[in-house]
Amino acid sequence: MAWKGFAWSFVFVLSGLIFSVIPTYLIVAFWQWLNSLTLNGEPIYTLSLFMLFLWIVCLLIAVIYFVASVRAIVQRKNEDLGIPKGVKGFGVGAVLLIITFMVLWYIFMNEIAFFAWRPPA
Repeated sequence: MAWKGFAWSFVFVLSGLIFSVIPTYLIVAFWQWLNSLTLNGEPIYTLSLFMLFLWIVCLLIAVIYFVASVRAIVQRKNEDLGIPKGVKGFGVGAVLLIITFMVLWYIFMNEIAFFAWRPPA
């Protein structure tokens, strides 16, 4: 069952790419807009810091998935060690959810989700 290791590695690399590319694009595209938000004339820096925190968390999750992809290939011949169920479940669930969202967005809006979003002017 060596193919399982490569299949899980593909799922984990896809998860890592999703958790690194999409949040990075959104932070870069919306960062200036986030910093320009005001409440009663005062800037809302807490929202920018919170979004920065979420971006860092997403990057850490991406690193975990990239390491899991290497582990899946290295341990592909040893079924006893296996892949933790939480990593499998979250990886497959996240990939399916985000890909489904992107496909539905493309079908209904005829543009690529996340990457077609622009900050308000």
